[in-house]
Amino acid sequence: MKKFYIALALCIAGVFVTFGQTVGEVNLKTLGPANLSYRKSPKKIMISDFQVNYQIALNLEDSKKGGKLWRGGLKGDAKASLTLVLDGLNPDDLQKLTDQLYQDYVADLKSKGFEIAPIEELWNHKAYEKNREDRWELTAGQGPEKGKEYGIILTRPTTQKFVVPFRTMGKDQIPLAGFADYAGNTENKVVNQKTDFIFNKVVLVVNVFEDSQSEVSRTLNRHAGNARVKAETTFVISEESSIRFDMGNFIPRGGVEVSGVMERQKFDVAQTPDRDKLGTDMGVLQVWSVEHLEKSNFSTVKCDPKKYLEGAEKGLNAYLDAVVQKLADKAD
Repeated sequence: MKKFYIALALCIAGVFVTFGQTVGEVNLKTLGPANLSYRKSPKKIMISDFQVNYQIALNLEDSKKGGKLWRGGLKGDAKASLTLVLDGLNPDDLQKLTDQLYQDYVADLKSKGFEIAPIEELWNHKAYEKNREDRWELTAGQGPEKGKEYGIILTRPTTQKFVVPFRTMGKDQIPLAGFADYAGNTENKVVNQKTDFIFNKVVLVVNVFEDSQSEVSRTLNRHAGNARVKAETTFVISEESSIRFDMGNFIPRGGVEVSGVMERQKFDVAQTPDRDKLGTDMGVLQVWSVEHLEKSNFSTVKCDPKKYLEGAEKGLNAYLDAVVQKLADKAD
C-alpha cells in the first residue's frame, strides 16, 4: 500500500510539472494584400532562412543634459543605466532546441500537404546572381553565434543549409543608401517573380527581459531632468518574430506569453540631477557649481534551464503551428 501512495504522489507531482506552464493565445496579424491567398500557388515551400534569436541580456541607458534652471541656478547632467544578464543556460542546448523546432516545422508543413523545395533552387535564382559570392553564403547553422543586437544569441538549424547574407560588405559593392535593406530587397525580387515555390523566411525571437517604463513616466522624468530606466523579467515569443510566405507576413500580435518559466522580478534605476539654485557669492559675480551624477546597476538573473527550454519549445511551436495552419487554410 505504501508503494501505491508513493507512485500516486509521483504522478501528481508529474502533473504539476507538466501543466505548470501555460501558453497564452496566439493572435496572428497578417501583413500583406487584403485578399492574400495561396490557392493558385504551388504547394512547395522554399525555406530561405530559419533563425531563432534567444535574448540573454538587456542593457538600458537614459541620460539627461544639465544646464540653466528656469528660475535661476544650474543643473548637472544625470545618467542611469541597467544591465541584466540571464544565467543558467547552455548555448548548446539552445542549438539543439533550434534543430528540433526546425524538424517539427518541416514535419508540420509536410503533414499539411506541402513539399519542401531544395535550397539550391533559391541559391541559383537570378535575383542572387550579381556578386553572389561577395554578398551571400549557402550555409547551415554553425552553432550559437552573436546576434545583431546586444544580448541576443542567434541560431540556425545545423541540419539544413540556408541563403544567408554576409554581415559586412565593402561600400564599393553596394550603394550606401541600399546597404541596410539589401537582403529584404533581394527577397522581394524573388517574391515578385513567378516561381514554382512559395518563398518562406522564419525569424523567431524569445525575450526574457523587457523595458517596463511607461510613456507617462518617461515624459515626467524628461520634464524633471531625471534619468531613469526600468525593466522586468518576462517570457514571451516576441512580436518582433515573423514568418513570411511570399507576400504574406504573419506576426504574433502582442507576442505569445508563456507563464511558469521565469520568476517575476522588477528593476528600477533612477538618478536625479545635482542642482545649485543659490550659487556662491564671489563678490563681483555669482558662481554656480554642480556635479554630473551617474547611477548604474548590473544584475544577474537566474533561470531554470529545463523550464526555459520547455517554455521556449511550447511557445515557439504554438506560434509556428498557428502560422502553418493559417497557410494551409489560405491554400485550400
